[in-house]
Amino acid sequence: MRKTSLKARVGLTLAVLGLVLFPLGTFRPNRVVRGIPLNAATLLEGKSLLAAVVVLVIAAGLFVFRDRIRNSMVLYVVPWLLVFVPGLLMLLLSQASPAGESFDMEVARISLSSGFWLLFAGILILQSGAPRGGILMTLTVLFAIAVPGVGLTPHLALYKEFINIEVTFYAELRRHLTLSLTSAAVALLPGILLGYVCHRHQRLREWILGAVNLFQVAPTLSLLGLIMIPLTYLSRNVPLVADLGIRGVGFAPAFIVLTLYCLLPITANAFSGFDQVEAAVVDSAVAIGMTKRQIFRQVLLPLALPVIFSGIRTAVTQNVGNTILAGLIGGGGMGALIFLGLSQSATDLVILGTIPVVLMALIFDVVFKLFEDRMTQRVGVAHDSLDTGI
Repeated sequence: MRKTSLKARVGLTLAVLGLVLFPLGTFRPNRVVRGIPLNAATLLEGKSLLAAVVVLVIAAGLFVFRDRIRNSMVLYVVPWLLVFVPGLLMLLLSQASPAGESFDMEVARISLSSGFWLLFAGILILQSGAPRGGILMTLTVLFAIAVPGVGLTPHLALYKEFINIEVTFYAELRRHLTLSLTSAAVALLPGILLGYVCHRHQRLREWILGAVNLFQVAPTLSLLGLIMIPLTYLSRNVPLVADLGIRGVGFAPAFIVLTLYCLLPITANAFSGFDQVEAAVVDSAVAIGMTKRQIFRQVLLPLALPVIFSGIRTAVTQNVGNTILAGLIGGGGMGALIFLGLSQSATDLVILGTIPVVLMALIFDVVFKLFEDRMTQRVGVAHDSLDTGI
């Protein structure tokens, strides 16, 4: 109850601040000049603005006093209505223009400003306290992307940036997915085996967990730099390595670093999963004549699988974000667009590269959580997921 109330207050505060005090958008005659702020007062009439604030207050009130409200249907309807607010606001912004200003619509654009993002964040926080909050937040982001995606906002800066680099955008999106998912998949088997070794051998446990913790706490850029040195040496002195396309920059160092980063959540959760299996269960398996391999495959692994899957969810979700740094060393991905936007001072290009990363992380988290819950119900055990510090 207290956590839900806190989320409602924080979400309401951000949403009202974004709607009332900060500009929702910025009109720019072209890509480089400073624009003209567009606030809620210029977009909405006084009554419409008041109505929007009242709706947000009611939504927050429903979350705060949800336990005292008998009509549970209201608690489900309001969060679902909030799904459409950011997308509809983007549609409204794309049709706005400052009065008395002349401009060329071929180059003019409207950027989303701080007020919009505060309102967006407030809505997501409000939804996080509602039933099926993860699904609601994902749908909100999806709808907000779908509105410009289908061409309903031709003057929105994000849409114009997307049209300019559409082919490159999809190519980098594929590289981002490939790099983040394949590196997590490669870390899966060694992570589970290392977790099993930690479970079986107490003396090795501290060394293994210490090593994978070292990879996790090391700064990503520093680790990339350390990996680049031996790869550069090998590519210059071993022709086979160079023929395989392995060099000091590009895909290879990013792949290795991301794989190392995935080891901690998978290894730690695998150890936790194996360690929570009661000794009586293993003793019963030994008593009926099962070998160590059979015990691992038919007893330990199935019972530990929900916890292991929780570690996989953590690894994949954090990997989607960490893959951004691959753009710094020529590894591609959405990071290439983000850093290109930073070099050109093009905020909209930075946001265009960031949105897919946020969306992918949300989707993977929701999907893997559903699979994790299904496995928990199927196995029939309650488990505590090890916190690996996303």
